[in-house]
Amino acid sequence: MAEEAKSYSQMRREFYEKFQNKILPLVRCHEHKRLAKLHLAIFSVCLLIIAATIIIVIAQNNGGIFSKSNEGLFKLAFMLYCSAPIVWCFIKKDFENSIKKMIMPTICGCFGNFKWSNAYYEEESKYITSGLIPNFTYKDFDDIFKGSYKDVGIDIVEAEYSRKQGKHTITVFNGVIVVLDMNKNFTGHTVIKQNELIHTSPLADLRFTELEDPEFNKKYDVYTNDEVDARYLITPSFMERLKKMKTAFSANKAECAFYGNYLIIALHTSKDLFSLCSLIKRIDDNRQFFEMYEEIVSIIKLIDHFKLDQKIGL
Repeated sequence: MAEEAKSYSQMRREFYEKFQNKILPLVRCHEHKRLAKLHLAIFSVCLLIIAATIIIVIAQNNGGIFSKSNEGLFKLAFMLYCSAPIVWCFIKKDFENSIKKMIMPTICGCFGNFKWSNAYYEEESKYITSGLIPNFTYKDFDDIFKGSYKDVGIDIVEAEYSRKQGKHTITVFNGVIVVLDMNKNFTGHTVIKQNELIHTSPLADLRFTELEDPEFNKKYDVYTNDEVDARYLITPSFMERLKKMKTAFSANKAECAFYGNYLIIALHTSKDLFSLCSLIKRIDDNRQFFEMYEEIVSIIKLIDHFKLDQKIGL
């Protein structure tokens, strides 16, 4: 028997009620922890900056900071300066995760049968071979949501993938990957990537294909092993939704794939989505909670936007 999905107004009302009655009283008890973490972050950052500055002064007084003999000191000072924001983010993230472990079960209950974690995403195979994620060496997961809406399974994975390139590490993907079950009949494999001057297929068995919409072709490249299937799936309305998605999520790129009975959407964004517990704001500042709620709902709405609960074309 199909589940009865909550309406968006029901979700919003339930979230507001739970926020006022359960979440707010709970997080207020941890305001002192926020202040302690804030003081720790300020102290740590100041210590790193002062240490780096002292090293710069010492080097400058002993032949100049850019002299060959002071190359090691310059690198150390640079590393300390760069470490300051990283340490701040680490302290903030540690505090955020401790709060999320307490409140996310309550928040996820507003959306239905959703569950949250910040551990390893065990079903990475759903999208890792789709052609959306370039070759990588390292991976790091943040917020992970799993659930369903209108009997359509949905996974939301905040992740960063990077690879070693010579002496450097470059980021090949940073953002959110959304995996949606497809209630459609298709057997092909189609990838929609950001337009490039040189059309390089992400996978050997996919070929570049131009669609009828010249404006869409200017912004996106389509690679597929089944042109008929691709044209059935990528309708004008789907094209329009994809264009709008990039703006809606403040994404640098919005790419997607039809693969293995899934619609997989990769939103490249430097924004930390689903973020809570800013160290410089009171822990009961409701704006951060409502912003996270809207981000989750916006992704759930993709099921309605793409009509994934219906056995019709997109």
